[in-house]
Amino acid sequence: MSETYGLGRARRLPPEERRAQLLECALPVFARRGLGAARHAEVAAEAGVSVPTVFVYFPTRTALVDAVLDEVGRFYTGIAESVHDSSAPAPAVLQAHIDAFAASIDAKPDHARVWLSWSSAVRDDVWPRYQLMEDAVVAIIAGTLSRGQREGSISRDVNPDDGARIAVGAGHMIAQMKLSGRPQAEMERFRGAVVRSLAGGLAHAPLG
Repeated sequence: MSETYGLGRARRLPPEERRAQLLECALPVFARRGLGAARHAEVAAEAGVSVPTVFVYFPTRTALVDAVLDEVGRFYTGIAESVHDSSAPAPAVLQAHIDAFAASIDAKPDHARVWLSWSSAVRDDVWPRYQLMEDAVVAIIAGTLSRGQREGSISRDVNPDDGARIAVGAGHMIAQMKLSGRPQAEMERFRGAVVRSLAGGLAHAPLG
């Protein structure tokens, strides 16, 4: 199997490392081209390997798309799981989640672009996978909202499931604002407004 890089050869890697490298290179391709247009040849060019090499690890286009979506799904679900695994007051956890999500867009802009594309791709081949990922994140956020209600930091008027879905929807706006270069002060103001909305106006109230 030839793995070319420019006029030379790509460094040989163990299979797991090569697959991880190809997946890392696939993300910017999918971010630029979209879920429906990215191809093995473009990933090969990004990685500096032969096209057959990419097919060895991702035998079909469906396998390539699935791998990219799995990576993006794990990334955002992982942020939610990590941040919400905390006993801090619920509004503080919600703020931490929003801040971590915003920071992730700076660190992993290709993940954000693929996520935005995925979230609007209402097609049978990718939409059910997005719904499963979104439902997992919604459940995590709803759990924190429910805890906040028990502790008195989240208004009883807030429906946890509805609030969690509003939070996910706000994530789309935050991603768009970040990627379009909106001013930092505007970003911070919006993120604070989201937390106050989710808390039902009690984000700064003392715990009961």
